[in-house]
Amino acid sequence: MQTQLTDHPYRTAIMDEVHARPVEIIEAECRIRRLVFVMPSEAGAMMRVFHRFEQFCRDAGVAVPGPSSRQHGFDRDNRHITWEFHTEFVTITWRSALKDKQNYPDGIGLAAIEDGLLIGATRIDVIADKTVPEALLPAFSLPSLCVADVESGKAQVATDFVPDADKFTRFEFAAGGLSVLRRSIIIRRLLEVETYRTMALLALPLAREVSPSLRATEIELTALMESLSEATTSETVQTALTALDALSVRSGQLSERLGYRFAACHAYGDILRTRLAGLRESSTAFGSSLTHYIGNRVDPGLATCAAMEKRLSVLSSKIERAISLLNVRIGVDMQQQNNAVLDNIAQTARSQFYLQRTVEGLSTIAISYYLLGILSYMLAGPLEEFHFNKVMTLSIAAPFVVLAVWLMARSVRKAHTVK
Repeated sequence: MQTQLTDHPYRTAIMDEVHARPVEIIEAECRIRRLVFVMPSEAGAMMRVFHRFEQFCRDAGVAVPGPSSRQHGFDRDNRHITWEFHTEFVTITWRSALKDKQNYPDGIGLAAIEDGLLIGATRIDVIADKTVPEALLPAFSLPSLCVADVESGKAQVATDFVPDADKFTRFEFAAGGLSVLRRSIIIRRLLEVETYRTMALLALPLAREVSPSLRATEIELTALMESLSEATTSETVQTALTALDALSVRSGQLSERLGYRFAACHAYGDILRTRLAGLRESSTAFGSSLTHYIGNRVDPGLATCAAMEKRLSVLSSKIERAISLLNVRIGVDMQQQNNAVLDNIAQTARSQFYLQRTVEGLSTIAISYYLLGILSYMLAGPLEEFHFNKVMTLSIAAPFVVLAVWLMARSVRKAHTVK
């Protein structure tokens, strides 16, 4: 009997991941354009654009993507269009003939991405030569010219990373020495290099924007830490603690604002380095390589973001440490105050005890006095009848009366003590 095997609930998703973004086969000569749109950072933004894209496909009479599709391609108006859906951005890539001059054609579904913000635009002209013709190089900016052999010298790419009037960064790719599959793979890597280069640096302007606020918070914290030695009273300590709480809130707001962006920056930077390594570049005599040029421009920006992230982490740690120190000081002050209160209570109790003893003594005398008075009235008749001396009798009874009253007061005190 054959054993029944149960699939892991994620097995299908894992198997499909290998083919989620397939490489598209590229012709020997064509023009490829890609637009990269960052979606608003709000819930449902990506789903809304996906639904609008579905409606566009229905209206255009092309295949509609599946509900879990992350890459969908179709042909329209002599162009092959591909939409890709990522975590926070969408890419629209299309290829057509080299003579196609329309940078923003109507048939690719741009209206469906109405709330997206353009962050990148790339154009790659694929030619059948094995090297980029020198006649094309003067069209690039010389200070940023990159001309590199890729795939161990089997192809060549040229660019200057300067957007043209229509916002496109132009690449010339001579892929005559590559097979169809390798040509398609390298073109995809070039597109991803430009895509992830822009996405990785998306955190840099934000880091520069918040840098003055972060610096002001650091200065305030330093001044506050220096003044803590002068905080000797409970009022000054409480004031310092309130100020630290305010700094903690500001630091938390900065971390909340930058946390996701910096995490994405690291991830995109890692992908960018991987894609550049996959080109297997070597320099030429005409310009820098893409890896060297991007490294010199992108790595400092990524380092700035990493330094900003570290400063935020250090700032939060310092604030937490200062708050902890103040809380310890407040706890010690409260303990000292409690000890003083307990000392006062003990002193008061001791005084009350002495007072109670004094009152008990006076009470014994007073009760004995009144009791002897009562006895004098009670025994006046009998003493006279039996001819006893009243004064002598009361004098003899007085010690016994005082002793009896004292014993009675003592027994009462013991009874209260036991309770």
